Amino acid sequence: MHAAEHAVVFDCEGEPCVALLHVPATPRAVGLLAVAAGGIQYRAGCGRQLVSLARALAADGTPVMRFDHRGHGDSGGELLGFQHMEQDLRRAVAVFREQVPGLSHVVLYGGCEAASAIMMNACDIPAVRSVILANPWVDSTTARAAATRQHYRRRLGDREFWRKLCSGGYNPLDYLPGLLRNLREKLAPRAKAADAPGPRPFEERMLEGLQRFDGRVLLLKSGQSLFSEEFDQLVAGSPDWQRACARPGIRRQEFPDADQTFSTAASRRDLGAAAAAWVAEMAATPGN
Repeated sequence: MHAAEHAVVFDCEGEPCVALLHVPATPRAVGLLAVAAGGIQYRAGCGRQLVSLARALAADGTPVMRFDHRGHGDSGGELLGFQHMEQDLRRAVAVFREQVPGLSHVVLYGGCEAASAIMMNACDIPAVRSVILANPWVDSTTARAAATRQHYRRRLGDREFWRKLCSGGYNPLDYLPGLLRNLREKLAPRAKAADAPGPRPFEERMLEGLQRFDGRVLLLKSGQSLFSEEFDQLVAGSPDWQRACARPGIRRQEFPDADQTFSTAASRRDLGAAAAAWVAEMAATPGN
């Protein structure tokens, strides 16, 4: 199906935000809003992941909008980070619905930090009826240590790992800084309970948001992502997280060969197929 592509600039608390819209000739009532992760990524996504995802979905009849939040890409303002994206998400959802008037159901899609931001905020945006979360980012020392052990335990049984190691494909010195950092964290004295409390961990906000969200959730797990393993370790170590992730309406889909950003053409195709199937299911389910 032919889909028109055009840019739109909208205001978010006095700052201009840039978005790209993909609108099919006959758009379905379920649309996907793609949220770019942090770092060097912007609305195109790492390896133009969001471009290929948007075009694949639009060709199938799903309207898509991808945008730069404030301080990111071509948008103005100060970069506040993924922990402060509520207003950006609210405005983007509102603009998306204005640009595609027949839109009744918005699916939020994001990976890494964007998935974390969505998990925190989707529960407070009524038009968001479902979300797709790819390898959410967490920052837990305990979970990271467990994830690292699990990751390299698997790698030791991987024939390709040993082939690269024996052929000089890996330089052990590249991993020395991370090893020393983990050692320092393990040997560092624990903070005393009497110390002044710091800011609330964003993982608590993610859990609270997931518990409050009453829509459908698709959790995507990349088998080659250490960050994804870290999220799994966080869940495994918390009964509250386990209950939240096990409730009806939450589905998990694994991509054993994909990395954190779905950087290969094959993994991007698999990601697009999963997102298209999810959107089609939302469109076909009464009440969505």
